[in-house]
Amino acid sequence: MSDNLPQFVQDFNDLVKEAETFLSIARDSGLQKEVIEKLKGKLIDLEAEKNKAIGSHNEDYANLLLGCECVASTLLSEIEMWLYLKKEKPEEAWDFLVAAQMAAIDAARAHDGFRHLEHHNRRLEAIEQLVFPQQVFISSGMIVHKQECSICGGDYDDCEHLIGKPYMGEFCYIIAKDIELDHVSIVESPADKRCRVERFSVEGGTRNRMTWKFEKEDENT
Repeated sequence: MSDNLPQFVQDFNDLVKEAETFLSIARDSGLQKEVIEKLKGKLIDLEAEKNKAIGSHNEDYANLLLGCECVASTLLSEIEMWLYLKKEKPEEAWDFLVAAQMAAIDAARAHDGFRHLEHHNRRLEAIEQLVFPQQVFISSGMIVHKQECSICGGDYDDCEHLIGKPYMGEFCYIIAKDIELDHVSIVESPADKRCRVERFSVEGGTRNRMTWKFEKEDENT
């Protein structure tokens, strides 16, 4: 982004550069935890600054700060992922990877100043392919009888807002109401990669698809 930015955003960019240093499994866990706490604190500051922008009706700045929130979230989530991998907790690490991917995509949608983060998401996708075993994803089909807009609260079909676009520092999304479950299916590209097959049946018990550990069937169950 341009150097002609508010000091608040320039200070945030300095923290981003510091955090990027710790996007590796080889970094010291204690130092990674310190950066996580800094990012959590900065998220609180970003929320306060964004509320000021909203109060002054500065939509461009509010959306820029929304993008900053997403950047902080993707960095925080990736560092958490590496920490959980070092703890031999790959399932928790997977959830943080997906959160990092989603936040990186959101940052690019929040403001044009973050379009360059598309390459960061490609890096996260490469980590998914190289670090984690291939997953089987699940998607549920729903019949939604009413869709409410998160921005205006009206019927989404009748309002002027578009899902996924930022409005005054907030993304538009649909609030689904009066829902019926229609079906569940296995898919290659789910809306949420946290919806996955965690275990499958084998003779005498189940096997964890992530860790490949065998869990013996409980005879009392």
